[in-house]
Formats: sequence, structure tokens, C-alpha cells
Amino acid sequence: MNEPDLNLLIALDALLAEGSVAGAARRLGLSASAMSRTLSRLRAVTGDPLLVRAGRNMVLTPFADSVRERSQQTLADALAVLRPATTDIDLSTLNRTFVLRANDGFVEAFGPTLIVSAAKRA
Repeated sequence: MNEPDLNLLIALDALLAEGSVAGAARRLGLSASAMSRTLSRLRAVTGDPLLVRAGRNMVLTPFADSVRERSQQTLADALAVLRPATTDIDLSTLNRTFVLRANDGFVEAFGPTLIVSAAKRA
């Protein structure tokens, strides 16, 4: 069995959110023709037209409307899995050096206050 291209999930989310091929293409940084080909692939995979012409606009099919929220959540979950795990940082043990570049007027006006504030928070 051929597994579907999961990149189609990103395209599906953009198409359902934008409701147009041109809007989805702009959102994903693709040409309209590339997005149109992707819509054709999505139609083949889902067995549904997803977007149909209604006058001068495109509208979601009932199936597309019914999967819109689920596709958004699925994409968010997939992206969360692929992001690196965040760990809590113990700021009391963190050792960093910062260099601020400023003119003399800024240093005279704000320097002492910044140093006291940073020392208190560190």
C-alpha cells in the first residue's frame, strides 16, 4: 500500500483555511499552478473535489468543511512532534555574556539602572 505524502497535509490545511488556490499558494510560497497540481493530488487521495467553483469564487465541499478543524489539529500535532523538545532552563546557573553597543548619552542615562536591574534579576 502506498502511503500518502504527508506534505499534502500542509497543503490541505492551507487550502481549507484560505478557501482558494491562489490564497493557499501565497501562504505556502508556491505558484498558483503548483498549488493547483497539489489540489489535484489531494482530490485523488481524498476522493473529494474539496474546493468547487461557485460563480467567481471557490467554496469548500461538505467533506472539506467537515475535516477542516481535524486537519488543522492534525497538522499542529505533527509539527509539535517534529519540533525539538524544550527543556526548562535554570537561570540561576546560566552563564552568559552580553555586549551592548551604545553611545555615551545612552550609557550615562540608562547604564546604572540597567546594571542594577540586571544584577537583581540575575
